Amino acid sequence: MLKPFFPYFGSKWRDARYYPAPLYDHVIEPFAGSAGYATWHEPAMVSLFDLDPVLVGVWGYLVGAAESEILALPDLAVGQSVDDFRLPQEAKWLIGFWLNRGSASPKKTRTAYSARIDRQQLVWGQRARERIASQVGRIRHWRVYYGSYQAAPRVPATWFVDPPYIDKGRYYRVHDVEYDRLGAWCQRLLGQAVVCEQAGADWLPFQPFRTTKSTRGTSAEVIWTNA
Repeated sequence: MLKPFFPYFGSKWRDARYYPAPLYDHVIEPFAGSAGYATWHEPAMVSLFDLDPVLVGVWGYLVGAAESEILALPDLAVGQSVDDFRLPQEAKWLIGFWLNRGSASPKKTRTAYSARIDRQQLVWGQRARERIASQVGRIRHWRVYYGSYQAAPRVPATWFVDPPYIDKGRYYRVHDVEYDRLGAWCQRLLGQAVVCEQAGADWLPFQPFRTTKSTRGTSAEVIWTNA
């Protein structure tokens, strides 16, 4: 099990243990986000797809970054911006997600709010860098692609489909989804399909799953699976 590489709105890492476990060695997340399911289960093969260039950039950076490069990333004092440092843009985005916990967009500037420690949660600093650095060597085999879910190869795999929810998708940077088309695509997947949504969605015959905590209160989660 890997721990989250960065905080992200709608992350499924904490709840990944409750979803059906992967039946295949290859896990495909066609809406990558922070890849909470793949991070939790750490399968032999992982393919991530996303239409948000920021997420694709951050994952590409993590897959290729050396441990020493992660450890050398700077601390930020309150009021400092990632633009105050000469860093790859992807590294700035990575730090920015840590500065804007639970959001779908990275922040540039460290505020007193983003520096607070709440219930021992990690904030950007040495411990966060050490966590990331200790794990990047274990995702060298991951493959990251800029593209829609329809660009994913039609191969037998465990498909963890976690799209922007039909109700709360507006919080994501990229959230334009034709849900009827997505539902039909999910039903044609080869292998194991696990699809997430929130109660009220009807673009698949979802079943009640569980109530989870979210940054905006609680969420009544539903699930569809072909297994």
